[in-house]
Amino acid sequence: MDWVGRHLDYDGEETWLVEAHGPPDDPTPPCRPVCKHCYAAQLPPDAEDTLKAIHPLSLYPNDLVNHPRLEEVLRRAREIVSTREPLPLKVITSLKFSDEKTVETMARYVDQIDVHVMSTDPKVRASLTNEDIRAAEKALEAVSRVPDVADPVANLVVVPGYNDGHVMNTLSDLDDMGFRKCVVIPVGVTDYNPFGIRPPTGRELETLRATVRRADEELDMSVVPCDSLRDPMEVADEENLDEITSELALVIEEHDVEVGLVTGEAFGPVIEALADAVNASCERGRVEAIVVENRYFGGNISCAGLLTGRDVLNEVRGRRLDVLVLPEISVETGTFIDGVSPLELAVVCDCEVTTASRLSEVPMRVEEALEGPQRVPESVL
Repeated sequence: MDWVGRHLDYDGEETWLVEAHGPPDDPTPPCRPVCKHCYAAQLPPDAEDTLKAIHPLSLYPNDLVNHPRLEEVLRRAREIVSTREPLPLKVITSLKFSDEKTVETMARYVDQIDVHVMSTDPKVRASLTNEDIRAAEKALEAVSRVPDVADPVANLVVVPGYNDGHVMNTLSDLDDMGFRKCVVIPVGVTDYNPFGIRPPTGRELETLRATVRRADEELDMSVVPCDSLRDPMEVADEENLDEITSELALVIEEHDVEVGLVTGEAFGPVIEALADAVNASCERGRVEAIVVENRYFGGNISCAGLLTGRDVLNEVRGRRLDVLVLPEISVETGTFIDGVSPLELAVVCDCEVTTASRLSEVPMRVEEALEGPQRVPESVL
C-alpha cells in the first residue's frame, strides 16, 4: 500500500500527499470523537467486506496529527519522496486536538499544510468536529500559525445548518491569516450519516457558487470551487471531450456498433450531450449515455469514482451493447471500488468493456474479444 501518493487538487496543482492513515506497519489511531461530516463515519455497514479495492485503513476516521509518532512518520515520508519526482510534500489535516507545536513539527518535514478548517469561529467549528470550545480555539490558533511555517492551503467543507452561514467570514479570515488558497466543497452525504447531516439543496448550491465567485474576486487568496460546484459543461471543456467525441464517431461509423458510455449522475448531462453529438454525426451505429445512480452509498454521492461495479452491472444488464465504455476514474486501480473488474462486466453483459483512453484498441466483435468461456464470480451474478 502506497501511503505517500500523488495528489491532484481541483485547480490542477500536484503534490505528494501523506495519507491520513499513515504507514500500514504503523497506522494512525482512529480519530475520536468523529466529525459529523466525516466520510468514514457514514459508510454502509458492510463497507469493509464490500469495498474490496479500498484498503481497510482508509475506512475508519483518522487524522495524521493524532499519530503518536508523527515526527517519525513524516521523516519516513520525506525520505520516500526524496527519490521521486520533485513535487511538494503535503499533509491534509483538521488540526483537531492540535496546537502550534504540532504545526511546527509538520513544517520540519512537509512543504504544504492543507487545513480542513470547517470555520474560523470556534463555536461553529466545534458543532461539526465534536471538540469542546477550548479545543476548537486551540486548534484555530494552530491554523493561524500555518502561514508562518509552510505553504498554507485550506479546504472548507460546507454543511447546511452548520457553517453555511459563515462561509464568507471564514474565507476572509483565512485570507487575513495569509492562506494562499482555499478549496470549497459542498458536503457529501450518504444514506448512512448518523448525525442527521443533509446535503445542500439546489438553491443552497447556487448561493455557495455565488459566494465562491465573489470571494475569489475580492480576496488575495485563491478561492477554488470543487468540481461539484462547477457547471458540468465547464468541467467537460477541460477533459478533451471533443477528442473523445471524434474518436467515438469514427469507431461507430466504421464498425456499426452499439456503444454504452457509463457515468455517474454528476457528469450525466455532459455524457448525454456527448452521445447526442456523436449520434447526430453518424449514419449507423449508436451511442447511449448510461447514467448510473449510486445506490450503494445513496445520498448525494454522484461522482463516477465512487460507483460500485454492482451498481453499474445492475444498470447495464439486459442492454444490447457491443462496447461498454467505463470512466477512467471508476477503474483506475484495475477494478471498481467493490472489486468488480471490467472483465466480469464483459462476461456478464456479453460485450467488450474498455475506457475512453483505450477506444482505439477495442476489438469490434465480441467473439474476438472473449477467448473462450470465462468464469464469473458468484458475487456479481
